[in-house]
Amino acid sequence: MTINLIPNLIALLLLCHQSNSLSVPSPKVERQQSRRDAVFSIIRKPILSSLVLTTTAPIIHVQKATAAAPLQPSPPGLQQDSRMYIPGVAGGARYVNLIVEDPNANEPWNPTPSLVTNLGKARIVANELSPLNPSLMPFSSDSNELYYDPFLFGAWKVTATLKCKIYPYGTNYLPSISLMEGSPRNREEKPGDTTIYEMHYFSPTTNVNKEDEMIANDKPPKSVISEREFNTRSINLAYKQLSQIKNVKWDYKKDPTRLTIEFETLAQDMQPLGEKRAEIYFNARKSETGVDSNTDEKVFCASERSRSVVVMPGDVVVSDTETITEFRLVKGSDGNHVKALSRIAVYLTPNPNSKEGILWQDVNGKAVAFYDYEIDMRRLIRMDENGKQRICVYTPYGARQCMTMP
Repeated sequence: MTINLIPNLIALLLLCHQSNSLSVPSPKVERQQSRRDAVFSIIRKPILSSLVLTTTAPIIHVQKATAAAPLQPSPPGLQQDSRMYIPGVAGGARYVNLIVEDPNANEPWNPTPSLVTNLGKARIVANELSPLNPSLMPFSSDSNELYYDPFLFGAWKVTATLKCKIYPYGTNYLPSISLMEGSPRNREEKPGDTTIYEMHYFSPTTNVNKEDEMIANDKPPKSVISEREFNTRSINLAYKQLSQIKNVKWDYKKDPTRLTIEFETLAQDMQPLGEKRAEIYFNARKSETGVDSNTDEKVFCASERSRSVVVMPGDVVVSDTETITEFRLVKGSDGNHVKALSRIAVYLTPNPNSKEGILWQDVNGKAVAFYDYEIDMRRLIRMDENGKQRICVYTPYGARQCMTMP
């Protein structure tokens, strides 16, 4: 999410590029695909123990763009479309809207009533989605970083539940089979699975060596950004991604739009993975603030698009994703409880010399997969030596930022 991205991001995400089809591979191709699927593994030390709750087989259905009737579930078990398909033929991709939901849910996933901002309504519940456009002022300092609402300052315990997977054009357009079996965060993640991790948001102040640097008069920070280095490691550990992180380099003062990740050469089970490095470029972002007129709760929505370039022995994988998250400050929580709706959109890359490039033309550059999450965030509070509750977080430079609770 932009919790990404890592939001995201958000959290941050890497997609696998697959030059051959999604049919059953030979042993040699299967080994190569396993290496490519390891590209999904990105994202400091385990601050919170991670928890993944796995459900039974998902509910799958196809909804037409104009259908108003209730969704009819198909038999469990997502299978690849077996019909004859030739990329680049028949006038482009056909919209089918294949949806995979939690089989234990009481009703179909529908985040629309909870969304407030125009940005969230336009991108989190879109049936088809084109990539977010870069800023019209690329050389402006404000355009190079995604600034969050100050109510997100501090360290948060995040509980994320995958609610739904959507394939607008079916599974033939996915760049990797792991996106059908799981998600960009874990190749085995199913709708209904819940994962717990920690996220940090800090104030990008100028004095990077001073402790308690924004504590003056206990005023909240004017601007807040994601601590991408910590958050990337945290998500990697929580989702038990195959490739564990060795080192993360990110300098928010010199170039906040670039993050470099070096991976361990051995998996947790001691399986050799080889050397691997990822360069992540955050190349477009947009945000919007609002207030829910029904509850008077403050709302903030952010969207960020990124491109990852993963370099492995004999292979380079390029992938594009976008994380859109709408945060809601829960009324009556003293600012310590936030709920969010988040979508990870997966795009193909326009490589003219590959099958993926042809598929990219078929879908006109639009997203080929959506992964929708429901998120609950609880702020982590510490007691100081005087017994006062404080909100604290560390910057990538090691400076501590704190604010006393009201």
